[in-house]
Amino acid sequence: MLNSMPVFLSNGKTMLKMFSNSVISLSSILFLSALITGCQTATAPQHSSSGAVETSETQPLEIKVVVVTMFEIGEDDDDKPGEFQMWKEGQNLNTRYPFPLSHHDIYVNEETGVMGIVTGMGTAKAAAAIMALGLDPRFDLTHAYWLVAGIAGVDPQDASIGSAVWANWLIDGDLAHEIDGREIPNDWNSGYFPLFSVEPIQSHSEANSESSFEDNAQPSVEPVQAINGEAYQLNTKLTKWAYELSKDTALSDYPAMYELREKYLNYPNARKRPFVLIGDHMAAATFWHGKLLNDWANDWTKYWSNGQANFVTSGMEDTGSYQSMIYLDNANKVDKSRFMVLRAASNYAMQPDSLTAAENLAMESGENGYAGMQSALESAYNVGSVVVNDIVANWSTYKDALPYEASKVAPDEDTLDQLMTPTTEPVDAKLSAEELIKSLNLTGHVEGGFFRQTFKADHRPLLSTAHGDRVNMTSIYYLLSAKSPVGHFHMNRSDIMHYFHVGDPITYYLLNQDGSLETHVLGPDPTQGHEMQMVVKGGTWKASKISTTGEYGYGLIGEAVAPGFEYEDMQLAEQDELVSTFPEHSALIKTLTR
Repeated sequence: MLNSMPVFLSNGKTMLKMFSNSVISLSSILFLSALITGCQTATAPQHSSSGAVETSETQPLEIKVVVVTMFEIGEDDDDKPGEFQMWKEGQNLNTRYPFPLSHHDIYVNEETGVMGIVTGMGTAKAAAAIMALGLDPRFDLTHAYWLVAGIAGVDPQDASIGSAVWANWLIDGDLAHEIDGREIPNDWNSGYFPLFSVEPIQSHSEANSESSFEDNAQPSVEPVQAINGEAYQLNTKLTKWAYELSKDTALSDYPAMYELREKYLNYPNARKRPFVLIGDHMAAATFWHGKLLNDWANDWTKYWSNGQANFVTSGMEDTGSYQSMIYLDNANKVDKSRFMVLRAASNYAMQPDSLTAAENLAMESGENGYAGMQSALESAYNVGSVVVNDIVANWSTYKDALPYEASKVAPDEDTLDQLMTPTTEPVDAKLSAEELIKSLNLTGHVEGGFFRQTFKADHRPLLSTAHGDRVNMTSIYYLLSAKSPVGHFHMNRSDIMHYFHVGDPITYYLLNQDGSLETHVLGPDPTQGHEMQMVVKGGTWKASKISTTGEYGYGLIGEAVAPGFEYEDMQLAEQDELVSTFPEHSALIKTLTR
């Protein structure tokens, strides 16, 4: 690659000289771009032995959705995931297109028209990657929807870790004036202030001195028009559509998240289980942290949006990505009104009251990392895939009409026939565990296996329990597979009713307080002694196991939990402690504990 650079530069200089005495048109610039990148014609993929694609001349590939991620950890498959891996696996992005102009190769599902990219971290890499993709003649992006799906810091005043946030506004946190804090006037709250102003905006604490921040947060200098990329408003109708479509998605929650949430005593939203919401995003190349900077982010967001936006999530790329979208839209390469940003919270943007900012940042940078990282990655995929799948399923309509306008489009006769006469085709083969996990949007469970919460009775009055208020009931899908065949010993405070759905029988081992062991088989055939539903009372140690050589390779059940499930009501068994309590069952316990 390095050896070829002089040739490319020489060609570029030659072509530029041709245009030096005339006005260079947009088409000339695009031609230069295609020539310098060595992509003069659109190409179709031909699979090679390396797993990439060779090319031949053809029409560009129509893309329906571009999923934009920013980083991956290690490999793209089968290791610790970053932002891209779940999309590659879940959307079957199996065709690779080399992309030397950017950080990472492109992957596409050519059957569905879904593309996944990894831009690299920071506004510069993100802007360059989006621009390079938009000018790539191999793809037709003129009708594509764009979904940024990444992790973020979150303001604990607005949401909790693991939550998924759809953005209406993108605010840039880098374009500014700055004077070193040691040289600022005594009555300034900061040396960081907006471009083309001469003093900082009113501080968050001052705005809150007499009334709520939302009612009184006005800058002390008049905001200038955001003409340099300080703020961008996305298509709010599309944001609302995406939110309404995905707002009831069940989000994963883990014990470490609960432990961290409980430290934010004065922040009710920070203590909630993960949820889906609409909130605005700040992009800045600096990874900032702490209460004072969190206050600044709120002020800055209010300032540049003229009070219309509320800071909720922080990241490092999205203003750069959207600026490229604007330029590409000007060139009729993309439709910027189809750009969506979904950020899922991996960490809080500021410390709890019991820690300093430095202590909290050091803790998150340590061996255990962000308590919300795994949940955030899963939330970005689980929430985002609801939108992606809907776009693909309704492409005949959404290609030419935005989803929120779709109801205004009269369906064709074929669509009407399908609506009037639903059809089903017989299934000739059993679903695999992987197909079932994907179709039901299941995620890994802390006890083993896979799950998704399907119902939470939060429309009814809460129940008062000895351990706090609880909803009346929650319900989940739960699946064990040959790859994850054990649900390890754990105890729940609530009673749980189990319902068998499909697959191989699951054996349950129940350790009662008196030391007695019960064994139950939940399965499809009562003539073989299988139970099709079973209750496990609260306070019982429970483990489950499925054969790794069964007919299906998985077993799927449903669980109804009353009072409703909360992670603080669940206890994973410590092997030594459980063996000490039930020594007569030590062999079984050692097999079914981690």
